[in-house]
Amino acid sequence: MAVGIGIYLPMSATLPVTIGAFVGWLYNRAARSPRAERMGVLVASGMIVGESLFGVLNAGLIVGFNRDAPLAVVTADFAAAMPLALIGFIGLIVLLYGWLLRRARTA
Repeated sequence: MAVGIGIYLPMSATLPVTIGAFVGWLYNRAARSPRAERMGVLVASGMIVGESLFGVLNAGLIVGFNRDAPLAVVTADFAAAMPLALIGFIGLIVLLYGWLLRRARTA
């Protein structure tokens, strides 16, 4: 699998896949129940499908409005965009992780 990821995926996708595998391993160690693992897989699958659907929607908007970023909230030279996006992404992961663990323990 590691060789396949290294050969097939571009470098921009290899690091997120590796980080995702590590986070998944940490989640499975903390969850300690088959139900929690299933919930984690379901949420991860939903995020992948959601990202794919959003990509198709975004492509349609790009063609429809003939703009590179039809959903842009700030200009392209906004310096704090990447740090804010990273903080938001990490915050979302922490919130989902805690929610999944709470749901798995109560079930």
